[in-house]
Amino acid sequence: MLLNGSLMTWLCSDRDGPRDPSGPAQESRVTIEVETRPGTTTIVIKGELDLVTMPFLAARLALATRDRPGRLVFDLSRTLFLDCASARLIVDAGARLPGGGRPVIMHPGPGVRRVFELTGLDAYCEIEPLRAGSIPAWRFAPVREQSGADR
Repeated sequence: MLLNGSLMTWLCSDRDGPRDPSGPAQESRVTIEVETRPGTTTIVIKGELDLVTMPFLAARLALATRDRPGRLVFDLSRTLFLDCASARLIVDAGARLPGGGRPVIMHPGPGVRRVFELTGLDAYCEIEPLRAGSIPAWRFAPVREQSGADR
């Protein structure tokens, strides 16, 4: 059972399944931290969410939502990769919210945001709006105008 104000951390390795939270995080494909507070559960996902880690994510989401929090927040700022099936799991977790609430996606990187947008799953969750400067821009050398004789 999750207690109010508690923080639970799970690590997953594709070699030998879930690891002890005291184990080294650098050997893991994904780290999932769950923090519960009255009315809100925040899930911080670090690493890769793909076919290998999807069952691990599903199990952790079931545990995190079994007490039906009023608000479910996903911090994806350190999620390096997200496949379509994992995005679907995140959105489907909203079905466990009372009153038809939708999961909140905070700090998604451009690639993660794009998966939600391309699959249409962004319509079923609240995605934090982009902040100015949050997407790196390519810097190009200035273009010089050339006269007809220089071409």
